[in-house]
Amino acid sequence: MIIEATIDDLDNILNIIEPIKKELLKTNNLQWGSTEDNYPNAIQLENDIKNENLYVYKEDNIIKGVISVSADNGYYDELLENSPKKSYILHRLAIKKEFRNQDIANKLLHFCEDLAIKNKIEILKGDTEEKNTKMNNLFLKLGYQKIGEFEYDDYPGHYIYYEKEVR
Repeated sequence: MIIEATIDDLDNILNIIEPIKKELLKTNNLQWGSTEDNYPNAIQLENDIKNENLYVYKEDNIIKGVISVSADNGYYDELLENSPKKSYILHRLAIKKEFRNQDIANKLLHFCEDLAIKNKIEILKGDTEEKNTKMNNLFLKLGYQKIGEFEYDDYPGHYIYYEKEVR
């Protein structure tokens, strides 16, 4: 079941994200955990929860995955050309290691599509570091279109940007 995260879920969510940061750094993927603020951190996740943007995949009372989905307020506008249509941005998709390869990431992304349709959102947007082959492959497998590439001025890595039109 996918439900909105609560502040009581924060420790469990961090227990999913922290090991992933170490995994990514071992492969020289600087997407998570490589900056001074240790992105994504508890403060950012707490803000996601307060803003009702964080969702968890929970089964048998165990949080197995998490994703942030929020309204696009021009997040990518200065980085590259992107759709001006009403959009959601996807961030912080993470699956607890022992529950990977169980279709949870697919379910979370399909949930975001359903949420977008329900709220009359036309486009889902997301990016991932070019070295994150699993996420890049997942976006492509689920019909996301690679729109461009960019680098943040204040954050390491080279990112692939995707969009998916939802109906």
